[in-house]
Amino acid sequence: MFNSFKSQPSSIPAIITHTTQISGDITCETELQLDGSVQGNLNVNKLTIGSTGLVTGNIHSSDLTIHGKVEGDIHAKQVTLRPSAQVFGNIEHETLTIEAGAHVEGKLTHHSERANNVTLIDSSATQTTNN
Repeated sequence: MFNSFKSQPSSIPAIITHTTQISGDITCETELQLDGSVQGNLNVNKLTIGSTGLVTGNIHSSDLTIHGKVEGDIHAKQVTLRPSAQVFGNIEHETLTIEAGAHVEGKLTHHSERANNVTLIDSSATQTTNN
């Protein structure tokens, strides 16, 4: 009877409150609401960094929304930067939304799954074949 709850994913996100400071890496397979500060890397399926949230480290996520501050690189499929967002690091993304007022200092790189299937052609081999 009690084990049936363990197999169902929780629809309630894990929450790190604004009074909490964590030093270390965090992995979360579901959803995390971060209102406190984390000094470490985050690997979270769906991550929302609240306006009081601070991450000093790299982030890997499928779905990332930032209201607070990130000091580190971001690798995410979908990134949304709200007006109060501050990002100091590179962002690698498939979809990126930057709302007016958000601040980014870093390189933005669009990444697509399709790009992994591209075969590079050596230009020197092409030139010798055409001559």
